[in-house]
Amino acid sequence: MRALPELSELALDADQLQGALFNILRNAIEAMPEGGTLTIAAELRDGACVVSIEDTGTGIPEEVRGRLFEPLITTKLLGLGLVTARTLIEGQGGTIACVRHGAPGARFEITLPQLAAT
Repeated sequence: MRALPELSELALDADQLQGALFNILRNAIEAMPEGGTLTIAAELRDGACVVSIEDTGTGIPEEVRGRLFEPLITTKLLGLGLVTARTLIEGQGGTIACVRHGAPGARFEITLPQLAAT
């Protein structure tokens, strides 16, 4: 296990960040019905904190990939998790993107701006 990088302060609503992470993590766990590996990491990149969530699950079907953050686009019964996560992250001044989606698994990155040094 590695330590998280030294971060300066982030101006975030903890409840909204927790809600976004919950939705992404739930999707990752559900994508691994037979088990697998879930990796969460953080790094500083270009003055921002980048949190990555990666799983070794089934991947994202090609027909869904281009529309991941649209309401009700899913391989499950109800698809609002990624839409909710994106809304919560963007409400904090951040971004979320799927940067890997083929089998095995998927990788999402959340980019959160750090407070400027005073």
